[in-house]
Amino acid sequence: MATIVQSCRLEKELAALISRQAKQRHLEASTLSSLYLAEKAMEEEFPGIGFRDAIGGREAYVLGHRVAVWEVVDVYQEARSIARTADHFSWPDYLVKCALAYAREFPDAIATQRASEVGE
Repeated sequence: MATIVQSCRLEKELAALISRQAKQRHLEASTLSSLYLAEKAMEEEFPGIGFRDAIGGREAYVLGHRVAVWEVVDVYQEARSIARTADHFSWPDYLVKCALAYAREFPDAIATQRASEVGE
């Protein structure tokens, strides 16, 4: 994927925090900053979706729940209905719709996350 260099100003304390977190993850501060920025942009675009560390790296999940987006997709493929998928998780429909919208936009990421968890 092609990238561009884009700069921004950070408060000194925030820059130190990012540097410390990057060191803990064995990453460059610029790499972690880029990851955080991308994830925040996706969270704004898809309210209800967040990101967390998982076996295969960072993973999209439904905020407020311990369910990964790929798991919602799996249940939806079996249930074949947003309402039945929402019933399965005891959620409102909008959470399922949000997870499915994210999965449609980033199918490769979802497939990679699923494969790392399920081992396929």
